[in-house]
Amino acid sequence: MLVILPPVDGAGASRTTVVIPVWGRYVGIRFAQALESVASQDLQAPVVVVDNASEVPLPPLGRARVLRTATRLTLGRARNLGLDQVQTPNVVFWDADDLMPPGTLSFMQESLESDSRLVAFGMALAEDPGGKRHRWPRRWVARLVRYPRALAILNSVWSVFPANGPVIMRTDTVRACGGFGSAATGDDCVLGAALLFRGRVGWSERTGCLYLLHEGSNRDENSSVRTLLMNARHVRVRLRSGPGTPAWVRRIVPLIASAQWAAVAGHLAVAALRRLKSRAA
Repeated sequence: MLVILPPVDGAGASRTTVVIPVWGRYVGIRFAQALESVASQDLQAPVVVVDNASEVPLPPLGRARVLRTATRLTLGRARNLGLDQVQTPNVVFWDADDLMPPGTLSFMQESLESDSRLVAFGMALAEDPGGKRHRWPRRWVARLVRYPRALAILNSVWSVFPANGPVIMRTDTVRACGGFGSAATGDDCVLGAALLFRGRVGWSERTGCLYLLHEGSNRDENSSVRTLLMNARHVRVRLRSGPGTPAWVRRIVPLIASAQWAAVAGHLAVAALRRLKSRAA
């Protein structure tokens, strides 16, 4: 059974909704701070919190709308559940342990809506504490967005553009792509691959997220070869059979597969070289 708690009246008008799935230990890491960083933005956006059958009780959530699942869903399914409730033209999917710097939401919304060709607009991540720019997405994404088809193909081979965190997307386009993947891993890679074939995206090196580095983070935990290959396969399935994929993209899926395998092999080679250098140092 799904229980929907209505939001408190007077949440304020906005063209963007923020969706935050949370469960278990993520409630205790700094979920309250993450939620406050979103709620205190100068743009007062509706917030949908997906309580993914959390065994840890959630703190008071103020104006947020809460969806509670009866059983634990994959992260992608939890995000899609929140997507079902979005009634605004734009949507942001936020992680429960990340902080949103002041002014981020209004900057993203204005940047997206300033160009009707854009289906998404992303910003850089900084590691918290310290403020060092996170290694991903790479800085060269800011230049590559000028070549949308090349970026879309590259992103289907190896994820280089985010589909969650400091990225705002057009809600209808996300739905038309089929939403996030429903498997246990790679849900954002699946959406990102489909999304970038739908239109141009924008990028700013301005920090849009303070990312908490911790053991078991969703962003860093799924890097095994098996997981990388599984995520790549999920991307191919979405491109091959997902709604609205351009015909020319379906035709090049075998080439994308070859490039994905080469990318994983390259990733392993680079990782091995780094280990050798570390041991020699």
